Amino acid sequence: MTGHGHGHGHAAGHGTPHGPRWLSLSIAVVLGVAAIFAGVTAWHANVLSGHAVEYFTLSTQAVNDANASSQDADRGITSQRQLFIDYRAALDSGGESRAAAIRGMMNASTLQAIAWWEAQPAGDRPLSPFVSANPAWDAPGDVVSAQAALDNANEYLHLAEEYLARSHTLELFAALLTIAFLAGGLTGVFESIRAKMLLLSVSVVVLIGCLTGTVVFW
Repeated sequence: MTGHGHGHGHAAGHGTPHGPRWLSLSIAVVLGVAAIFAGVTAWHANVLSGHAVEYFTLSTQAVNDANASSQDADRGITSQRQLFIDYRAALDSGGESRAAAIRGMMNASTLQAIAWWEAQPAGDRPLSPFVSANPAWDAPGDVVSAQAALDNANEYLHLAEEYLARSHTLELFAALLTIAFLAGGLTGVFESIRAKMLLLSVSVVVLIGCLTGTVVFW
């Protein structure tokens, strides 16, 4: 009987060589949550990175559109102004047929601008129909369109930088979760319950910190 009791006590002593069952379950739960959370965080960081690339592309395209619109507007304004100069020179020299031919090369906006300019009193008439006071001259609208495209480019660039920064932050949190894995894994090395509790506490603190940060930057 005595030997049997001694053997039973010896077996019970080896039944929990790594600490209480609740401690082992807690470590397993923390590591499981950390693994799932690391995967989800890395996935969302990748999604944000994709959005950043998309907005960088849109920003570049908007800049190209703004440059093209600006160049087209500048070329158009220069061309129409030169036609007006030639038109006035032809009229001043009595070349009515040449003036008519030049008018045929003008666009509708320029013709309307000239009509408004010619209708103004001589004393108040601007030197050129291509002034902002002329309501018939819509060339400034082309310049405004180019500026609007450039504003869109800046907005897209801001969004791209924001998404990229959030992506990098989430990638950092995913990397920091390796501390939780490391601390949890080391619990199997130590026999001391106190050491296991300390490592588990480190894992929990890291996990909570990363969870909080991810919610903020999600």
